[in-house]
Amino acid sequence: MAIYKLQGERLTALERTTFSTEKIDEARDLQRYIINSIEVIDKDLFVVSSEFGDWEDSRRRIDILCIDKDANLVVVELKRTEDGGHMELQSIRYAAMVANMTFEKAVRAHDKYLDKTGITDENAKDKILSFLDWTEGNEDEFANDVRIILVSADFSKEITTSVLWLIDRDLDIKCLRIKPQKDGVDLYFDIQQIIPLPETADYQVKLREKVAEQRQARRESNRDYTKFNIIVDGVSHSNLNKRETMILTMKTCVTKGISPEILMKFTKKRRWLSVDKICSTNEEFATEYASKNQRKYDSRRWFSDDNQLLIHEGKTYVFSNQHGKATGDLVMNIIAEYPDLNLKLEVNDG
Repeated sequence: MAIYKLQGERLTALERTTFSTEKIDEARDLQRYIINSIEVIDKDLFVVSSEFGDWEDSRRRIDILCIDKDANLVVVELKRTEDGGHMELQSIRYAAMVANMTFEKAVRAHDKYLDKTGITDENAKDKILSFLDWTEGNEDEFANDVRIILVSADFSKEITTSVLWLIDRDLDIKCLRIKPQKDGVDLYFDIQQIIPLPETADYQVKLREKVAEQRQARRESNRDYTKFNIIVDGVSHSNLNKRETMILTMKTCVTKGISPEILMKFTKKRRWLSVDKICSTNEEFATEYASKNQRKYDSRRWFSDDNQLLIHEGKTYVFSNQHGKATGDLVMNIIAEYPDLNLKLEVNDG
């Protein structure tokens, strides 16, 4: 759509042009313009790096890597072409490659970026903390999700169809169309979010929630209701569901001297929370955790009953109760690694 200016009593369209006509290069020019005006893409973004590619065995580079106010990573991909090329596939690949970035790695990346851009009088960590309104780094809260923003002169039907499908699967991705237009020697950029349309955002959220509920209902019909028996030191605990199996295993390990820090190699680190004191109740843990962290503590997602708190070397840990079909395999891996636990797992066939 053209941009119009008022001339006397008439609206006159600006002259349409292209990036190639204006000799605007993606990497040399457009990327710089966007970085210096990142708020036109999203009002709450912080540029961590450009041409980011700090991974092994790959020459691929993220055009612009950002974080948002919720400490999510944001991959921004740029194209000056009229069809967007295969940028949606590139961006998904980049999102997967950067998904495990830690807070400290982001600080190092921004430090290199400041050095590359000749900014030597600013501290990378302080800038990121200030943007997030944090007093200190919080790995549990950092990079829990990755968003994608595609910016192009236009998008092919293949890309828009793919992006709509990905949105329907709860991937946070959007398309911004950027069109250059001229008024004599003055150059303008018409920037429009075309997917998802801003005015339909609320409707689409409700629609996705409905679809998610339908998918969940289908999954419920195929849910794994496997029960287990666990024998600890010859004592049998029978007919346990997956959650009961998991917390009993973790309690047994910690009671017998295996630290939660070691157990994290069997699970993802973010499945654990801890405070640096011994807590006797969930309420005490919640209060202590809230006083030291910015992240909200939802006790419903953790084994947080008073008798499920895990104490080790002056610290209190809680373990996630969000586990699925991999429960049996995880417990068997622990048993294989530590045969001296005198722990045995059986599938309950009754």
